Amino acid sequence: MAKNAPFPEDDIISGQLLDAISSKAQETIDLSCESTTQKPKDTSIPSVVQNGAPAILQTRAYQREMLEQSLQRNIIVAMDTGSGKTQVAVLRIEAELNRCPPGQLVWFLAPTAALAHQQYNVIRSQLPAFQLRLLLGADNVDLWSEQRLWDSVLLNVQIVVSTHQILLDALTHGFVRMSRLALLVFDEAHHCVSSHPANGIMQDFYHPLLRSNMDITVPHILGLTASPTVNAKAGSLEAIERNLNSISRTPNLHRQELLRFVYPPEIIGWPYLPCRWINDVTSGVLQTLHNVYKDLDIWQDPYVVRLVAERSDSSERQLQKVLHSRRTYCLDQMRMLYSRSIKMFEELGSWAAEVYLVSCIKKFRSHVESDSKLLNDWEDEEKVHLLGILSRLDVGLLSAPVSPESWQLSQKAHRFIDLLVQQDLSDFTGLVFVQERATVGMLSHLLSIHPRTKDGFLTSTFVGTSTSKKRKMSIGELLDVRDQKDTLDDLRYGRKNLVIATSVLEEGIDVSACNIVICFDKPVNLKSFIQRRGRARKEKSKFVLMFSSDDSFTSSQWRDLEDDMKKAYQDDMRELKEIQQEEDVIEEGCRCFRVDSTGALLTLENAVQHLYHFCATLPASSYVDLRPEFVFSEASKSDLVSARVILPNSVDPSVREAQGELKWKTQRNAKRDAAFEAYVALHRAGLVNDHLLPLLERDSEVVDGSSPVETRAALVDVAQQLNPWRIVAQQWQEAQEAQTVAIEVRGYGESLSEMVMILPQRCPSIPNFQLHLDQTTSLTAFILEDSSAVYRFDEITHAPEISAMLLRSTFGSRMHTDRSDFPALFVPCIRPSNLESWLASVKGVHAASDILEAGFDHRSYGLVRDLRHDGKLHILKDVTRNIPESHQEKLRIEVPAAVDSLYLEVIRLPKRTDFLHSLPTAIDRPVDTVPRTEYLPASSCQVGRLPFACSQFALFIPSIMHRLEVFMVAEHLCDKVLSPVAFNNVGLVVTAISASGAQEGTNYQRLEFLGDSILKLFTSITLMAEYPKWHEGFLSAKKDHVVANARLSRAAVEVGLDQYILTKHFTGHKWRPLYNFELLKPATESKRQMSTKVLADVVEALIGAAYVDGIDEKALSCLKVFLPEIPWLPLSQRLMSLYDTVTSVGLFPPRFSDLERLVGYDFNKKTLLIEAMTHPTYSGSNSAMSYQRLEFLGDSVLDSIVVAAVFANDKQLAHYQMHTMRTILVNAGFLAFLCMEHSIPETRTEVIEDESTGTFHTTESTIPLHIWQFMRYTSPQIARAQKACIDRYEELHQSISASLQHGTHYPWALLARLEADKFFSDLIESLLGAIYIDSHGALPACEAFLERIGLLPYLRRILTTTDMKLLHPKEEVGLLAGTEKVGYVHGLDEGKTGFWCEVVVGGRVVVRVGEGTSRGEVETRAAQRAVKRLVVEKKDLGDSGGGGDEDMVE
Repeated sequence: MAKNAPFPEDDIISGQLLDAISSKAQETIDLSCESTTQKPKDTSIPSVVQNGAPAILQTRAYQREMLEQSLQRNIIVAMDTGSGKTQVAVLRIEAELNRCPPGQLVWFLAPTAALAHQQYNVIRSQLPAFQLRLLLGADNVDLWSEQRLWDSVLLNVQIVVSTHQILLDALTHGFVRMSRLALLVFDEAHHCVSSHPANGIMQDFYHPLLRSNMDITVPHILGLTASPTVNAKAGSLEAIERNLNSISRTPNLHRQELLRFVYPPEIIGWPYLPCRWINDVTSGVLQTLHNVYKDLDIWQDPYVVRLVAERSDSSERQLQKVLHSRRTYCLDQMRMLYSRSIKMFEELGSWAAEVYLVSCIKKFRSHVESDSKLLNDWEDEEKVHLLGILSRLDVGLLSAPVSPESWQLSQKAHRFIDLLVQQDLSDFTGLVFVQERATVGMLSHLLSIHPRTKDGFLTSTFVGTSTSKKRKMSIGELLDVRDQKDTLDDLRYGRKNLVIATSVLEEGIDVSACNIVICFDKPVNLKSFIQRRGRARKEKSKFVLMFSSDDSFTSSQWRDLEDDMKKAYQDDMRELKEIQQEEDVIEEGCRCFRVDSTGALLTLENAVQHLYHFCATLPASSYVDLRPEFVFSEASKSDLVSARVILPNSVDPSVREAQGELKWKTQRNAKRDAAFEAYVALHRAGLVNDHLLPLLERDSEVVDGSSPVETRAALVDVAQQLNPWRIVAQQWQEAQEAQTVAIEVRGYGESLSEMVMILPQRCPSIPNFQLHLDQTTSLTAFILEDSSAVYRFDEITHAPEISAMLLRSTFGSRMHTDRSDFPALFVPCIRPSNLESWLASVKGVHAASDILEAGFDHRSYGLVRDLRHDGKLHILKDVTRNIPESHQEKLRIEVPAAVDSLYLEVIRLPKRTDFLHSLPTAIDRPVDTVPRTEYLPASSCQVGRLPFACSQFALFIPSIMHRLEVFMVAEHLCDKVLSPVAFNNVGLVVTAISASGAQEGTNYQRLEFLGDSILKLFTSITLMAEYPKWHEGFLSAKKDHVVANARLSRAAVEVGLDQYILTKHFTGHKWRPLYNFELLKPATESKRQMSTKVLADVVEALIGAAYVDGIDEKALSCLKVFLPEIPWLPLSQRLMSLYDTVTSVGLFPPRFSDLERLVGYDFNKKTLLIEAMTHPTYSGSNSAMSYQRLEFLGDSVLDSIVVAAVFANDKQLAHYQMHTMRTILVNAGFLAFLCMEHSIPETRTEVIEDESTGTFHTTESTIPLHIWQFMRYTSPQIARAQKACIDRYEELHQSISASLQHGTHYPWALLARLEADKFFSDLIESLLGAIYIDSHGALPACEAFLERIGLLPYLRRILTTTDMKLLHPKEEVGLLAGTEKVGYVHGLDEGKTGFWCEVVVGGRVVVRVGEGTSRGEVETRAAQRAVKRLVVEKKDLGDSGGGGDEDMVE
């Protein structure tokens, strides 16, 4: 035999369904541990946003109960209207599609086209990852006569929504096989009786297959109904259950909650005196119609005329049949017009009948005269014939009444108006059921013009629609169904408050809960009564039955039914009271759990409160209800109940559910038992500390005993900067030998000087550096490490004297006259044995008059001392007797008797001692690149014997020693604090410890930018692996404390890094030679003040330097130095741990194969992909953790990829440039746009009819598959938020794309206007985290994903385009404003439909913009506008006033 599809125990969904009933925005979570009998406030009108914030949906356990039962067997869910049956179906569909084989279908069946269309929209909005197909009669499906058409139209489709007849026909013709269906959902399942198409599907195809011997699985069945029976006949319920092979189920375990959410209306009888049509009593058009209709001559009918003219046996037989039945199309139209007019008279009175009749005639005449397409199916003879008949009516008899008193309304209409005007209109929503379509339109028209109702009631209409294109237009039809497409939305959002409808609104179609439901005509059966009553589901609502006072049978029937229903309601409330009384029974329970280390105690009495408190500390997220959910079950052979508690899916799956240990008489104690077990499990998992408190941000488990994120002082006292020369001075006393290294200064294409530096220790490896002579001339100093040598002290005994001579040649006034114990010695580059003779040769001075006699070579001579001016030093250039005339007069004044003497041509020796920094260039005058030449009388000068090259080198000694000092500090740091890192490149350390204020030609900012990213990535990976059960909230809190500036600055001081940070600016102005005797004196205890941010930044810079020096391994070693409390392990080991802890959560949804194709990565651990797409609200099948942990990791991975790319750019971007680029690439708005923009095509086939031939052909198109469509969630509000955001995306995406691809400005304002919900960007980061773990940290795999979605291409564009404007407009405003204060003033527009914003700079309003969608959006747009305005003002700065106000308002 064929078999039922299995309901495996291990695949039962434990998720809950969240009905579209919103609670108050930002409502505080109820922490009480007891249930309450108080009914919740009316929450039946869905709303995405309340009071400006997303609403949180209340979890309903009875919906979970129904869902879980449907996963165990075929059931018919019987729940009241508005209780959330469709949401049960949506989750059941998703569960089936996640486990059924690819290619199978879920078919959702609705009794009407309108209901099918509504349910299609609901399912599509909540399951966007699946391709849906809506099939209706309007698509001419009945004419699709080829299998290829059906195969094409169902290609890639997972869910089909249609009426029953569509599927029945497809099964009948073999286009669809029952074996292909995984699940059949019957909406309004009570229709599955007798000859209804729903029953035809089951009797003709399902049951025969079930009874067959074929090894074929029949589909699962899910029925939905508010009324399991159509009438009150015995056995009708059992018949429907047999037909659907299902059992009817209503919530039992959680019926208490269901009763609290369903409000029984007050049933009111509203009698009226009937109005009967009596011939010859009335006059006017209606009487004329009666006469014309009775006098119609059938022999004049076009159809009869045609039959008579044919004169065939067939036509003769047909003629006799027509004459007997009097049924032709024209006669039927007149009969219908006549009967509806009479009905209108009886229902609403003669005024309404005449208005209706005249309106129909005028409308028909207008269609004929305009040759309307609506009459294309009519024969011309039929049009002429009917026009002739209608022309006999005196339309002019009808004149509009001049006052309400003259209106001839029925007593029923008057009573109806009396009923309406008694209602409170402050929060009124009403629904009126009318039997006739024509009455619907006239009743709506009456209320819109009647003086008692026209001002209070905003009416609209809703009637059934025909889905067949073959149906001819009727002359008695006034309503245009196209006008009712917005009717239900108008009612839902308050644009209308009263809908008049036919029975089409009785069932299925989503209608807002109403204060009052009025049956203008009596319900036709029990089903209609129950369905209509279900529409009145607001608290204290009314259900009014209008009935004729002389209809004794009907009156007593409805009175009896009212009594029965009231009794049922009273039974329900009595049951609710009994449940509450049972809950008040005191049961003994002495279970407790005590923590020995602290004495903390958990009991049954406090367990629920503790559990609610724990859930309240979970990471908050829009649309997420953080409260625990309790599910109850009864023992099979007793009245005892047990409970199971389910925590939000941000909690680790291993402790997300807990089952109570015992069975209890009351749900209250069962709830306590489950909460007790759950909290004990949380403690054992390390999510609750030994004080039985959650690991909040201030908990020692998370933050090492500190307060919620360590606060930091702006400045702290730290050690003075290390003076390495003290160490060198000590070495001179302890060392047995000296080490030398050559220093060469090059410039002008040649070697200018080469000296040897002598130290008692090895000289650090120092790269070449520049020595700036003036604004345009630079020399280069080379530390020649290859020339290093080792000497005994007795070999360099003359070195101190030579060093003193060198320094005295330029810095004599700054030196001790009798000391030469310098920490660094400098000698010429000659053998040590020749130093004594060299020293003797350069001592003393030349008389200036001897230079000319000896032959002049300025390189052989030293500096010139002007004895007239206290020995002022000059550089000798030449000796001459000829003086330029411009200098002669000056010399006559200074030396009158020496005009014809010998002169020295000189330039002054620079006073500078800092050659490490270039001279600033004056802006207001050109640079003088030629030193000023002077002429000194030789008789008043002395010329030193020490060659100028040696004295020039002496000028550079302060700069060389400072450079050496910096590298000695860095090397000492590497040897002491950073020895575990084993740096190869000490220059990286120099950069890392150089604050910008030190002006060392380099600073830590770029490395800090890189190190910050490395720190966050390593911390995120480590914490995720170390605490696999921690949710994102704990992980983020812990990471925030690890990477906080306060913690890093404290770490810097703890390891002694503070003494190595370079903050002093070297100028040379106060430089004095250092002496060992002074350096060896005990140092005085003193402190310096330093910003804690500088301390933290240097730590991050050193991490960045370690990463550059040795990638992961050295970065990890550096982290261990500064943050030893964190259990750092190699990343490969941590990533393997994360990979190995990934467990399977069930079947891989087949649809997710397309997601892998969309992402461009095939996962080894498919669970990671499921988790990456699971929103915190989701609780359906494969209920993995939410994506929050992966998003936590992905955020750091994304940051590290972007930072590495901009850091490695050849342009060596400045820190602020890199920061700006990172900001624009990782901000949520940009990522959300990429999530919405990236897609792959999927084929979709449509069937097109060729109207000329009546044949059908298929046409293929592609629809985009987007990442966001695969997000798994439960909250219906997310579907609405997605749709709202996608609507904005459709409006803005071309502008945003154009800006990103070709624009010169980053689209800050456009992205702000997009207002994307955070979950869009979260998906990108969670996918990145999933790929990173699955690939064991392979960054190329992550980069391939970012390349695919367009992030890396945009990064390359901004790196290669020079004129990109990337700053946020608000930052630009701040820069343009300079020192002026900038402010933003907000408000609501006059109509309160949008926001306005003014930008105030220096107390004046620069610009005002309006029509903002949010404060953030309008502020960004206003700032953007202000930038343009301020730029114009800067250009017009010279004009008085600087512009006007003409451009101030946008």
